[in-house]
Amino acid sequence: MFNNRIRTAALAGAIAISTAASGVAIPAFAQETNPTFNINNGFNDADGSTIQPVEPVNHTEETLRDLTDSTGAYLEEFQYGNVEEIVEAYLQVQASADGFDPSEQAAYEAFEAARVRASQELAASAETITKTRESVAYALKADREATAAFEAYLSALRQVSVINDLIADANAKNKTDFAEIELYDVLYTDADISGDAPLLAPAYKELKDLQAEVDADFEWLGEFAIDNNEDNYVIRTHIPAVEALKAAIDSLVDTVEPLRADAIAKNIEAQKSDVLVRQLFLERATAQRDTLRVVEAIFATAARYVELYESDENVNVEGDTLRNHYVALLPTLFGAAFFNIDILDDADEAAELYYLEWDTDLGTNDEDAAYAEEKRQFALLTYAKVFINGIWQEEVKYVQNLDDGARAEAARVEAERLADEAYRAEQLRIAQEAADAQKAIADALAKEAENGNNNGGDNSSDDKETGSSDIGSWGPFAAIAAIIAAIAAIFPFLSGIVKF
Repeated sequence: MFNNRIRTAALAGAIAISTAASGVAIPAFAQETNPTFNINNGFNDADGSTIQPVEPVNHTEETLRDLTDSTGAYLEEFQYGNVEEIVEAYLQVQASADGFDPSEQAAYEAFEAARVRASQELAASAETITKTRESVAYALKADREATAAFEAYLSALRQVSVINDLIADANAKNKTDFAEIELYDVLYTDADISGDAPLLAPAYKELKDLQAEVDADFEWLGEFAIDNNEDNYVIRTHIPAVEALKAAIDSLVDTVEPLRADAIAKNIEAQKSDVLVRQLFLERATAQRDTLRVVEAIFATAARYVELYESDENVNVEGDTLRNHYVALLPTLFGAAFFNIDILDDADEAAELYYLEWDTDLGTNDEDAAYAEEKRQFALLTYAKVFINGIWQEEVKYVQNLDDGARAEAARVEAERLADEAYRAEQLRIAQEAADAQKAIADALAKEAENGNNNGGDNSSDDKETGSSDIGSWGPFAAIAAIIAAIAAIFPFLSGIVKF
């Protein structure tokens, strides 16, 4: 284990620095501002909270080591508490070309950059978990297939009990010269090849040796001169017994050999991986993910805290400013960091300790029982952390909801203001159009009046024919028609003046 006192002191320093810089956190997983992630009732791929079905893929232990080491390099400064490096990296103490910028905006950009980096690491960690689970599934599949192939091979070899019965019968009926044809030795019995992971190679070798011996003896029994004297002859019941033995041996060999080849091939493949070592990397990757969630939360809240400096959004909510609500998250967040880093330390140590120590391989290469127990303990820890980490997540979510509510209220007030301004602008436009129309009516009336004056005098004449019309006499009616047309034109605008 790492030195807890060093880590505690370092994180205490980080708390002090973050407090001085006005920092706390809302995690990206809680904000869910990216609709691409918020697809499964709030769970998202970026923080590894969605279900990820996996198929067996042979990501080697070396690959898993490198992937988790990459994330570990990022988290190392938090585990070891190198506060100076954290400050230099994220507050750009040395990187700024024009000297350190002490402004709040510069601090906001620094914390926001740190949040982005933490979010990227978190997303990569979630992918590592998926790859590690694929790797575990592959090793587990290889182990189970090897176990099944071994058991099929073992089951076939256990048929030697039938062979032994035929050996006894052939030996009993053997009347040939014992110097030429010896009695057959019995093979491994069922008891000999039972129990945990018996070695099957000796039993297979005896079977093959017996097959060769019986084949040679069968040829010898076919020698014409085998019945030369009364001490060296073959009785009529002996050859059928040997024939039965030979047939049984040949049949058993034909059955055993493909099963043996399959068992050897699958066991060799299974021996290339260790499901328990891969499981340890899964536990390490998960501990990294949980730690990264807190780290992301710290930097995200710090960025939001500084962003609220003299901002109109820093309103009073439930008796305090939003900034102070964020500050109140600090103790819980850093307590969560301590908790998750301790678990991560244990996972790092286990992965390092057992990476090359293959004593986790059991004698039968059947690691189901050991894996099942490790998986059970991992599941218990995982589900416990869901509730323990839920403490800080809920506190952050509460402040986020306050922030969202304040933003929603501000947006509502602004929307009402803009709507009122738009309504007033529309009414002014309608009024202006109505005034323009009224002026057009007045201009038309004035023009008509002027035309009437120009056509004044006695329009009656005795010289006009009866029934002829005087255009000038229709002038007033034309003016009235023009007025009606103008009123009809502006009527839609006049109707808008009255607000219902």
